[in-house]
Amino acid sequence: MGSWKADAGFLHLIVDQIAALRPSLVVEFGAGAPTFVVARALQIYGGGRLISFDQNPDFVKATRLWLGDYGLQADIRAVPLHQGPGGWPGLWYDHGPIEGPVDLLIVDGPPWTIHPYVRGAADHLFVQMSESGVILLDDAARPGERIVARRWRRKWPGFRFDRLNGVSPPTPQ
Repeated sequence: MGSWKADAGFLHLIVDQIAALRPSLVVEFGAGAPTFVVARALQIYGGGRLISFDQNPDFVKATRLWLGDYGLQADIRAVPLHQGPGGWPGLWYDHGPIEGPVDLLIVDGPPWTIHPYVRGAADHLFVQMSESGVILLDDAARPGERIVARRWRRKWPGFRFDRLNGVSPPTPQ
């Protein structure tokens, strides 16, 4: 699946969530192998829409072509990065409004090299989560994502947060 792929455990988790939730809307930050897996799982499990955002236009184009080669569909958008919302450090996707409740939110970007807490800005979309919605944070074992998850827990006490061991191994430093 190329060099910028999610680990197999995370990809399995995505498919399991789609099979269980049968989401109407999946929003993904960071296009790539998970985009392919989501599109295929939606096709298998009866539909739903995928909107995926990435900052690299060439990567977005290549991902669209890859999905097209397999008859898969997704709304993949190349958007620039800008100052992140909610006081999170680093840059975030300038994605504009997202219509409708989000049933599955996949946070697999922007790259942590921008800032270790960069993915924390995804929480500005938590208000749009459906009642049974699920948020998946890739690489949750990394130190930066652990801090992000702790901050999310404090800020969103009405949400349940689970760390699933064995899904994403820690990144060596």
